[in-house]
Amino acid sequence: MSAVEIMQFDEIMAAAAERQEVVVPDSWAQGRTVYGGLSAGLLCEAASKGVDSDRRLRSLKVNFLRPLETEKPFRVEVEEISAGRTVVVRSAQIIQDGAAHVIAQASFVTRLDSQVHIETFRPPTLKPWNAEGALRMRGPGFPAFTRFIDFHTTTKGLPFQGVEVPEIGGWMRFETAPETITKSHLVCLIDAWPPAAVPCFGQLVPLSTINWGIHFAEPLDGVRGDDFLGYLARVNFFKDGYGSSTADIWAPDGRLLAKSYQTFVIYG
Repeated sequence: MSAVEIMQFDEIMAAAAERQEVVVPDSWAQGRTVYGGLSAGLLCEAASKGVDSDRRLRSLKVNFLRPLETEKPFRVEVEEISAGRTVVVRSAQIIQDGAAHVIAQASFVTRLDSQVHIETFRPPTLKPWNAEGALRMRGPGFPAFTRFIDFHTTTKGLPFQGVEVPEIGGWMRFETAPETITKSHLVCLIDAWPPAAVPCFGQLVPLSTINWGIHFAEPLDGVRGDDFLGYLARVNFFKDGYGSSTADIWAPDGRLLAKSYQTFVIYG
């Protein structure tokens, strides 16, 4: 395996910041495209560059339009759509072969003084990442990019086991811990999980994300690069091959970090 094939996420982000064109190695492939969490993370990082430090990324919406090829150059373009006193909205897109392949819209907000504080999240009880019966999401049948993500399913619903459990979840972190965790890292981690409907299928089948949104809750203060983060996704509906799910992502201390909303298609 060559040095370029084992590029870490931070190295690819650094390359994207330094160069006009980026090439992602095959080791980050997901089927016939670049792993979606990587491309979304690059767009998140690009959109965040130069934003005032007093603004916080509150939401990110991503659409996957076309397969983004590995080993082929692409560029990232960013445009500021609006800049209000409280909210700044930027769009970012990945251009390959003259066409947009992945697009994102990010909203950055200024903190407001408010006497109202509503917190409803309570972290679910999941088995530990190394519990008996937990499945490490790596090996034959899993996409190439999973070598970079250390994630373990600990719910009853394991991928492609043909069990009627419309949820999937467990624990996740990078295989090689970054020095710090940013929201771009969080984006890259979250998309590693397959759609929450996959436990209901009895064999490997093709699948794809149509669009994806993340609402960020708490800042990542105190979260270390080697911490396992919790993840639990539940199906909202699935019919005629198309589905929707909602996921919670939380820190080791139980703080809600983000909620993820995914629309997906499963061909099977």
